[in-house]
Formats: sequence, C-alpha cells, structure tokens
Amino acid sequence: MSAVGKSEWKKELYIYRDGLPAPPAKDNLQEYIALYFAENSNDYFDWFLYYYEQELNTKAMELVQEYSMQGHFADIKQAYVFGMLKALKKYDISLGVPFLVFKEHYVKNEVDEYIRTMRSGYTIRSADEHKRARKAMALYREFGYKSDDITIKNIASAIGKNEKDTREILQRCVDNTHFTDFYRKYTDEDGEETGEDVTYDYSTEPCSEYLHLWREKGVFGAYEKLNYREREMIADHLGFCNGCYGVFEIAEDENGKRVRVFRKGKAYIDLAAEHTLSSPDTAFRICSGGYEKMLIDLAVNEYIHIVELRLKEKTETSVIYEYGADHNNDWGEIPYVTGDSDYEVARYVYADKKGGFFFASAGKWIIRHSKDENYPKQKLLVTEKC
Repeated sequence: MSAVGKSEWKKELYIYRDGLPAPPAKDNLQEYIALYFAENSNDYFDWFLYYYEQELNTKAMELVQEYSMQGHFADIKQAYVFGMLKALKKYDISLGVPFLVFKEHYVKNEVDEYIRTMRSGYTIRSADEHKRARKAMALYREFGYKSDDITIKNIASAIGKNEKDTREILQRCVDNTHFTDFYRKYTDEDGEETGEDVTYDYSTEPCSEYLHLWREKGVFGAYEKLNYREREMIADHLGFCNGCYGVFEIAEDENGKRVRVFRKGKAYIDLAAEHTLSSPDTAFRICSGGYEKMLIDLAVNEYIHIVELRLKEKTETSVIYEYGADHNNDWGEIPYVTGDSDYEVARYVYADKKGGFFFASAGKWIIRHSKDENYPKQKLLVTEKC
C-alpha cells in the first residue's frame, strides 16, 4: 500500500509494511527469529516486524491511552521496537522460550524510559524515581484510591519516603494521568492541515448508543433463557449480581466503613464447593454449556455469526468435521488430510474470506489444531465477520 495520499497519522501504522512486498508467510512468528539466528541476517527480523506490526500498533495505542500520551504514538512504537532489538541481543533461542515472551522485560524498560523523559506533565528525573512513582500508584490503586493518613503512611513506608513527599508524588502522578492534549493536528488526504478534538466524548453518539443498547438487550435476553443454576454459576464466575447484573457489592474497609467494591469472580474449584459439585471440571462444563447456549441464541437472533463443528470421522492421517452456520441445521463437511491437503484447505479459506467467513473460520481452526491432533467432538466458533 503506497503512502502517497495517506494522512500523516495513518502513515504511523505502516512503518514496517508500507511499500514493501509481503515476505514469505510462516505459521509462527518464532520461525522468523529462528531464521534470524540460523542465517545471521537482519532481513528475517524485518520480516518479523512486517507481520507483527498490526499487534505492535495495538500495544502502542494501549500505552498512548494508558499514559495520556496523545501525539506520541510513533515514538512509543519505536521505543517498543528498540526494546525488542535489545532483547534480541540477549535472547538464547536454545532455551525454548518464545521471543514474544522473552522480549517483554526489555520492551517495558524502553517504553517506561521514553515516557519518563518525554511526557509533558510531571517529569521524573531518574529511572529509580519512575519505579518508585509506579509502585506508589500501584499501592494507591490497591488501597482503593484513598488519601487518608493511614493509607499515606502505609504507602510511604513501602516506597521509603516520608508522608509529605509521598503525598506530593501521588498528587503529581494523579495529575499526570489527567494530562492530555486537546487537539491533535495532522495533514489530511488533500494535503490540508486539520485538527481533531481528542477530548470529545463519542460514547453517547445516538447511533453508537443504540447499537450498545441493542447488543446489551441481546446478551441479557440470552442469559435470562438459561436455567437457574447456569445463570447463578456464570454470575459467580464472572463477578456480577444474578439479579440486577451489578458489578459492585458492599464491603467494609480497614476503618470499618461501608464501601462499594468490585465483585470478585470465583474460580471453578470454589464454584464446585459452593454448589456441591463433584469436581471443578463439572463447574467448568456447566458454565461453558451456558456460554454456548447464549452464543447460539445470539446467532439465531442475528446479533452475531457462529460456526458449529461436529467430529464425524477421525483416522491417523485425516479428519472429517461437519459444520453449520448460525445454528440453521444446514450441515456441510470439511475433509482434511494432514500435510498434503494444507494448501487446498488454505486456498478455500482465503477464498471464503470474500464471502461469509463460515468455511474460513472452520478451516483455519481445523488446520491450527492438526498440529497437536486435538480434535474435540464438538466445537462452537464465533466467526471473524459480525
């Protein structure tokens, strides 16, 4: 895709892909890292970035939103890549740890360093001070965002500062989280400079609000059709009230005051004990069965699209699944022979992406699970097209 005519902010999304032919695709990004070390060529890391850039954009934008760093997207993205390059120098592929896991520590340090030195609010002078401020804010969140003397004293003790300095650190950090630019300027497709108000609240825009209420009605309608035990266990597991759907409950703080706190979801082992079930697996099956019933109801009422899979036949070298779209009882078959048929299935998957995605969703799932030969008797998928 050419950069000509593309607005400036869009260019930032295609730093590693724009104007380049697609490199050979691999099933796993780790394969590019293996080739990088095997052949000692930077080309393979470039290929890695080509296919990783979409995920990289998502991570960079999350950091922009988290730290109110509007206008710093490209620089945060570059800091992220610089962290990956540092990780690459320390990476030992023979240990078997995926690079995408190994890189996290290095990436975090580089992004933190950039934010510490470049953000436009409270500037923290050193990496040690930045770590201390992050720890203070983490404790501040853990103590329910309270600023009473006891809370400040506990935080001060934990970060090694007196109470006066601790209050100042917290105040400046809180102010920093509120900092944002009011406008973002960029050049549009006609080369004219324009601006965008980044503080505008689009959440109550009529069309979006209608769609939100429409989806909410569908989800709660499907939930209410479940039997009582399914509703109760799903509510307990996800952490909301079975009656009013609220996510808060009343508790007491360390001073004995009644406060509102988020409900905590319960693990399957706790659900099994409370509902006198034979094992956590039973609790898992009940909740999963409820989720599937809800997905089917949402598909039938045209809120989402789903594909249902049923295992028909399995041998050492092949598998046949029946698949149906949106619970319409119209079943087709997908035969898959390990190895030789990969190309054929992949070709049909690509073709179906121009259509309803139903075959593509089923075919991709079967190919992915062929590597570990993990073929359940039944499976329900939400398709990529909704």
